Amino acid sequence: AEPPKLKVKAPTSEEIQKDLMDVCKVPHRRIGTKQAHEIEDYLVNKCKELGLESVKKEPFEVIDWSATNWKLIISNGGEKMEVPCFYVLNTGFTTEKGITAPLVYVGTGKEKDFKKIDVSDKIVVADIEFPTLPIGKLLKLSKLFYMSDPSNAIDENTELILTFALTNFPPQGLGGKRREDSVYWRAFDRGALGLILILRDYPTNINSHWGPYDGTMKPIPSVYVGKYDGMKVRELVQEANAQGTIILEGIKEPSIAHNIWGVLPGTSEDMILISTHHDSAFKGASEDGTGVAMVLAQLRAWVQVPKTQRPRTLLFCLTAGHLYGGIGAETFVRKYKDTLLKDVLVDLNLEHMCAKEVIEDPNTHDFKITRNLALGAIFISRNENLVAPVIKVCRDYNIENMMLIPDNFFATPPIGEAGHFATQSDLKVIHWIRSPYYLLTAEDTLDKIDIEKLHSTAQCISDLILSLMHIPREYY
Repeated sequence: AEPPKLKVKAPTSEEIQKDLMDVCKVPHRRIGTKQAHEIEDYLVNKCKELGLESVKKEPFEVIDWSATNWKLIISNGGEKMEVPCFYVLNTGFTTEKGITAPLVYVGTGKEKDFKKIDVSDKIVVADIEFPTLPIGKLLKLSKLFYMSDPSNAIDENTELILTFALTNFPPQGLGGKRREDSVYWRAFDRGALGLILILRDYPTNINSHWGPYDGTMKPIPSVYVGKYDGMKVRELVQEANAQGTIILEGIKEPSIAHNIWGVLPGTSEDMILISTHHDSAFKGASEDGTGVAMVLAQLRAWVQVPKTQRPRTLLFCLTAGHLYGGIGAETFVRKYKDTLLKDVLVDLNLEHMCAKEVIEDPNTHDFKITRNLALGAIFISRNENLVAPVIKVCRDYNIENMMLIPDNFFATPPIGEAGHFATQSDLKVIHWIRSPYYLLTAEDTLDKIDIEKLHSTAQCISDLILSLMHIPREYY
């Protein structure tokens, strides 16, 4: 059936920006912390204020792992040098004196690297690998649904460093077995006391990487060092009598986190799920302040539409713990897969919206903002009735730098929060996400968001939801 000539009006960029700034008013939204709890309470009140019905704030148990002091000192017998570093999430704490031991370099820490050298009672220095995706070449070889690139920013030389994917320090499945191909566990098994991990392939000299974010507590302390500082560390390791001291103090205690959700009833029980996660490692402007602001924007838009003109119910869900192995989404789906989620036709998941692209400035080795939005993807379940309306709205609103690809293009289930929803159910997905290099770092700040594009993006998504409202159920 043709949808009625209803026009759903998305909020202004200024309104969306206000929500974004409110969500980002605390230094971070790390799971289980008082800062996260403050924003959870804010979101519950905001959802109620905007007219969401039956708003639920559902707790689940986590461990609040918080570092309070960290330092890396390297000496070669006499001279001591402090090297800028950042802690590796969920690794072992030390006393205030830290651990001091000889340093040993193992390259990328493959099995063969460890066979060459004794790391027992030493601090292991290793390079962390991040894969580079040859996007331009991939587009020529692969079958995409559509490439939304009105400014022709993408060519055959376009590449993307996957800064969320640590090749040799991969995350474990939530509550699952440890990864034997991890440099961390190889070092631990061979008696190492700690690790210094160089972010070798990361753009810039940044060291504040938050990951792997699998929620797994690990026994020995570890720190990250930036790419260029890492060059000096490698030199120092080669010197005779090279020793390192890792200090990593902190607190680890039981806590809780909350999923927040509610419904906006329509004229049927068929549902469209609109989701994102609300936790963040730092300010989290793009991850996922913009996701939260965009979900709230859809609530603001659709609450203005009379119930009689909403043929489907909208289920709004803001999960906790994406950066804890996706525990919030997986908890939600396990709880409701045989009840509430039976009526969900598709999950429209929104992450890293309007995030600006950055490159490494070759002179300063800092991030430099370009004129583009960061490259992104919309992962869509392989159903032409879902693909067609996404292509239409991307064309209508000139969505830039965006690949429309099958949900299993990189992995099954898809990467991102939609993947955590899909692990526990057979939910269809439309998963909108961008991949700027500052994700998971202290550089994910409000200046990285293209505020002027918030309204047009929100309007694009409102139009998409309108189309999804009118696709016959049997076509899903």
